[in-house]
Amino acid sequence: MIRFRIAAIGCAMALAAAGCSSSSSSSSASIPEGAVGVTEQDFSISVSSSSAAAGDVTFAITNNGPSAHEFVIIASDEDPASFEVGDDGTVPEESLDVVDEQEDIAPGTTPILTTSLDAGSYVFICNLPGHYQQGMHAGFTVT
Repeated sequence: MIRFRIAAIGCAMALAAAGCSSSSSSSSASIPEGAVGVTEQDFSISVSSSSAAAGDVTFAITNNGPSAHEFVIIASDEDPASFEVGDDGTVPEESLDVVDEQEDIAPGTTPILTTSLDAGSYVFICNLPGHYQQGMHAGFTVT
């Protein structure tokens, strides 16, 4: 019985260690060369470059905040801080030209999103309730 408990504890520790190591697997070594770096945290979005060439654009989106975020790409000439916010604290996406998005970005992770973008102006937002209003938006240009 004691051996079984020791084995069970050993397995639990191994699984916990594996879980911890997988959450840090999104290091810069796994980020594709040429990716646009995006950093989200409570409550801002920073982009490593203000522009990219038209075509497939890869974003490496790092969540440095203590809470989950999302990354929504909107084709728009509007000022990134000018979108209307609904009663639920989010920007009504059905009224916008949403190109792509990465949802449920957990703290400490760096998901990779590749999407095809035409030349033009874009706005990046986190559209979780209250996040946009607190400053989670940035402009971006595709040439």
